[in-house]
Amino acid sequence: RFDAAVAQFNASAWAVWALFEDHAALRDALYAVVDARGPEPDEMQQEVEGLAATSKLPVKFVQGVQALYELQTLMVPIVNFSKADNMSFAPEPLPEKYAALADLPWRGPGCTGIVALNSEDGTVAHARNQDFSPIPLFRPLVYEGVFKRNGSELFRSEMLAGYVGILTGYRPGSDGYVIERNTRYTDHKGGNREMLQNLLDGRALAGWSFRKILEDESTYDEAFARVSSVPIVATEYAIMSGVGKGHVIARSPDGVAHLQTLGVAGGGEPADYVIITNFDFFWGDVREWFDPTGGKIGHPRRIAAQKLLNATLAAGEPLTPAVLNATINADGVLADTIFQAVANVEKGVWDVAKPAVP
Repeated sequence: RFDAAVAQFNASAWAVWALFEDHAALRDALYAVVDARGPEPDEMQQEVEGLAATSKLPVKFVQGVQALYELQTLMVPIVNFSKADNMSFAPEPLPEKYAALADLPWRGPGCTGIVALNSEDGTVAHARNQDFSPIPLFRPLVYEGVFKRNGSELFRSEMLAGYVGILTGYRPGSDGYVIERNTRYTDHKGGNREMLQNLLDGRALAGWSFRKILEDESTYDEAFARVSSVPIVATEYAIMSGVGKGHVIARSPDGVAHLQTLGVAGGGEPADYVIITNFDFFWGDVREWFDPTGGKIGHPRRIAAQKLLNATLAAGEPLTPAVLNATINADGVLADTIFQAVANVEKGVWDVAKPAVP
């Protein structure tokens, strides 16, 4: 299934493995996660083993990196002291057996998602930056996957070679949809421990669960219901757009922590758009002010993007796909971006590209 991707991207995948091969404690910690989880769902495990066999990479390594998004939630060193109940908490240390996971080669925060109503034609546009650092390690792994059933296309997704889950997927159709995934950091004390326990207990990984949703569900509402309710390992945001619809679903492992709905003003957003990066700004999450990825600390990517969007609206101009594209490419918004997408389900638009940055 992924033979063509392996043939094209194997050298880049081996560059990631080299960082684990040279760091025995990190490799052993990742392998300990794999041992605790056991096999993934049958189809996923077959794909993992097939990737390993074709690429000649260790099976445990290929299986372990399927949790890259879940493990990403650990990568924030800032105390959150501004949730709705004003509770403060710092990220709790990992158990000694898994402590080396703090040395994972990928870093965040990252990602920006915007879903907006284009008043020019009444359709909904969706723009996203997929950020993953370091760029030289991850951008060479990016490709577009086209998933088919009986020869007919079901959906498309931007993919990372070696990772079988989806990052941003597009299911075309008269009631189709786009699903984008963004890292969301835990919102309560003990959240990292809960995430790690879910991971070790073998709970299905979100990238795989959302891929199955794209395979199985042809309508927005059916997909929305499953995205909102499927048990997942870690907190994360699911950003959805469709025909006349859009949501940002702030997921907890067992449900929905918060919902932003296109067309409903609130939390510092007008009714014209919903936006999210990686922080619960609607609860005053101070951590976004310590995020340096927009260029410097104290200048959150979300606020930089909202200034541009709000200025467009104040000028009486529509939030067109071109405006959204310019916004996600603007200084202070573009970060460690490895790919971008601009989509409009109603018009059948799915434009994906790697940004023209170093």
